Amino acid sequence: MQLEKQVHKPMHGTAKARGCAHARLGNFCKMFPKLPSWAKECGVTEQCVAEAVARAIGGVGGLMHDVRNESGDSGIPAGYTFFAQFVDHDITLDTTSPLHGKVDDDKIAHLPNLRSASLDLDCVYGLGPEAQPYMYDGAQPGRMHVGSSVGGVDNHDDVPRNASGRAMIGDPRNDENLFISQLQAMFLKFHNRRLVTSNFEKAQADTRYHYQWVVLYDFLKRVCHPDIYAFALPLIEGNAKGKKNVKKYPFCDILDHCKRICMPVEFSVAAFRFGHTMVRSTYPANGQYPLIELFDERFGTLGFGPVPPQLNVDWRLLLDMEDCHPYAKSKAIDHLLADELNRLPDPVVGRNTSTDDRALAFRNILRGHALGLASGQKVAAELKAKGYPINPKQNLEFDKIENWSCLTKDLPCDIAKCTPLFFYLMREAAVIGKGETLGPVGSALLLETFGTMYVYCSTFLKEKDWAPDPCVAGNGSMTLADMARYARG
Repeated sequence: MQLEKQVHKPMHGTAKARGCAHARLGNFCKMFPKLPSWAKECGVTEQCVAEAVARAIGGVGGLMHDVRNESGDSGIPAGYTFFAQFVDHDITLDTTSPLHGKVDDDKIAHLPNLRSASLDLDCVYGLGPEAQPYMYDGAQPGRMHVGSSVGGVDNHDDVPRNASGRAMIGDPRNDENLFISQLQAMFLKFHNRRLVTSNFEKAQADTRYHYQWVVLYDFLKRVCHPDIYAFALPLIEGNAKGKKNVKKYPFCDILDHCKRICMPVEFSVAAFRFGHTMVRSTYPANGQYPLIELFDERFGTLGFGPVPPQLNVDWRLLLDMEDCHPYAKSKAIDHLLADELNRLPDPVVGRNTSTDDRALAFRNILRGHALGLASGQKVAAELKAKGYPINPKQNLEFDKIENWSCLTKDLPCDIAKCTPLFFYLMREAAVIGKGETLGPVGSALLLETFGTMYVYCSTFLKEKDWAPDPCVAGNGSMTLADMARYARG
């Protein structure tokens, strides 16, 4: 989930520091700049009307509020919810677009993305050991600090922190909740293990490649519709490896005038926010604490503070690490968001935030309006025209949503025909993906964006015969669970 806080921009002159290849940052853009916004299509011209639509769909008690916890579980291990958040923080950071208001189409291409769209783990490595030495162990070159000591409490499994408890990591958002913070620590440990008998540059590249492998062959395979994944994967592989007689992929051009990948807002503001629907109200942290809230006030874990040692996460309870060890599943990928996400706490959204602005789905719909996102129906038709095996007239059964007629009767138009993109994609996942995966349109938006990264950026696909270390992957295809197991030692 995005933070509205400002962050410090990198200092000038650090682009050549070790570990700093990510410093060539880019901008946001539209994948389909010629499509009208859903608001324009719907006849919505006033901000207050747009907010009324967002409130009916995503506000407290709205169509996307899982008031009675009716959304079931998916088959996806719960740890992937936080991995999706981790990946998002690796490739996108928008600190300038408004939540309330409107950004003109010609200005969207000038919105800065303060993360590189390139799966390079800049959220882990920051600007590298020369530019941000406080993240690294000066006595052991290339080793990253792990562990904290705040207020007399030591936690060797926490991310590094200063005396006031602030995380000293590449992206402060990765301290937003207990589980994303512990995932950040897991990647720090993974890098440090890869450093043994190596050097910083090799360990960094190796860690990145293992991570990129998991994103492509594990994470995307799990969350994307199988038909769309099977269609796109050979095109991604073939284009990245420069094979001849392979259809050009991706189908959409999201490169800026400098040939850098710009981050499409259809992805960052809608499609890749699907992880919000996977969030549970409670999670197991470890055997001692098998049931805690995401923002659990009993332990002071509202985010952006030290992790209590007793809550260090046992990833066996959140990932499929052991055959006979039970693990929590993520909530279904659908249009329903847990009640917890309709009451975002002060450290995430600010103390004086309104009730509406604390509801995450409301924020997503309204930000989509601010950036002029097209309706899901228009995007589906455009992707079909580009070559994806998609039915742009798929029936998403909106009328079967509880309270549909009550909450939509006073809206200015039929949102079942010009549906805000985020809502459309999540409903598509519920109906077409059966809650187990994204639907075809959402999957295509993910694979277009990630596919561009694999084709145009430095990834393991560009390295001849690179494969995961068998000591990490074991005998099968590597998963996030394998990385967590290896990092744990």
